[in-house]
Amino acid sequence: MAGLSLDSLVTDLMFQANAAIDQKTLIDGLGGETALETKQLLDVDRLDPRAEMELSPSMPFRRRGERRLMIIDDSIVTPRPDPAADPLIKDDLRGAKETLISICEKLPIRLGRLFVLGSWGDAVLVARNVKDLRAICLLPWALDPQVDQDGKRRQTPLSQKEFEAKLMAYEKRLEELDENQIIARLSGVTFERRGELVIADVLEPDGSWDQRKSMAMEMQLGAWDSFSMIPGAPSTAKAPPAPTAGNGAAKPAAAAAPAPKPAPAPAPVKEEPKGPPLTVKELDNTVMLVFPQERFNLDVAAALGKHDWDNVVRRSDNLSGAVRDKMHRDGANWIAPLEFLSEVFVDGKPLTKQQFEKDAQPLDGVKSLEVHFPRFGEVVLFEVPGKGRFVTSLTKGAERAVALVK
Repeated sequence: MAGLSLDSLVTDLMFQANAAIDQKTLIDGLGGETALETKQLLDVDRLDPRAEMELSPSMPFRRRGERRLMIIDDSIVTPRPDPAADPLIKDDLRGAKETLISICEKLPIRLGRLFVLGSWGDAVLVARNVKDLRAICLLPWALDPQVDQDGKRRQTPLSQKEFEAKLMAYEKRLEELDENQIIARLSGVTFERRGELVIADVLEPDGSWDQRKSMAMEMQLGAWDSFSMIPGAPSTAKAPPAPTAGNGAAKPAAAAAPAPKPAPAPAPVKEEPKGPPLTVKELDNTVMLVFPQERFNLDVAAALGKHDWDNVVRRSDNLSGAVRDKMHRDGANWIAPLEFLSEVFVDGKPLTKQQFEKDAQPLDGVKSLEVHFPRFGEVVLFEVPGKGRFVTSLTKGAERAVALVK
């Protein structure tokens, strides 16, 4: 990361999971080779995860399979003598905003951001889902070791168990507000829709950027003050009151009698996604689900954590009625491949190769480590030579899971 200068403008792109893009399509979507000649491309996924945490953390916002690319340009923003003391970027960033929007229109981007190196906060956010705008703004809450699950700041750091419980609540918090409730909170923020994109920014009319407004945007979108008592429960935050008729204003006409509701149409049969079936084993009278790579992601992990078996098992898995009944009655354990060590956490931080090599313990002839898997909880990570890395919910007697993939 040598050569990166403070106040360089960053166009930060987080791609949708499993986005298959050839090099030409990617370069064309980024503006062409000529436009990229004066810029530096940084493949964030090639960095040590600790470097990303220092540069601009994106976990747990990013899901499994989502890639991240930064385009860094030091020719747009005039460097400030003391960025910590001067919150004003006086350069016109409207062109950079439009470039970001154009990239997001052409490529399968989940979230695009515009910010400068060395400063916290975003000038522009572009997404395809309003909840993703909120999700990225909840990262400061999720990663702050002294803010608890309810958004209250502590005098001392959270315990490891408390911090992991907060990370588990991250996805649930995103379900508490709907899009209209999120948008209704915005004040002093420019919000617009362009096709399937939603865009929020705090640029002034002349394109300059007061970074203090980014903090306000982050607080409004993050909405810590509207957290439900139970993570995931619908928020009781009220929408702004509807305008009332004042003096001289026309009063609304009496509402007509509602028309009878038509009979609901039959629900369409949901087509199941394609993919290889699960392998189902039985260990000590407990069901064990063995996932192929294509069938495991954070959404599946969340469903496993809630014992939501209907969103885990498909008809094509051909589980017998007896096995399904057993899962609903007694639960199930599972084992799944892990692509990147940074997908799991230890002491609230993404696991690195160096830490795994240092702290791993022997288990049935392989290296293993107890870790936290986002949206699920405690799991055991182990590495089988020639086969890869795996995580399992079988934290006691994990050697039996190892035997299934050896």
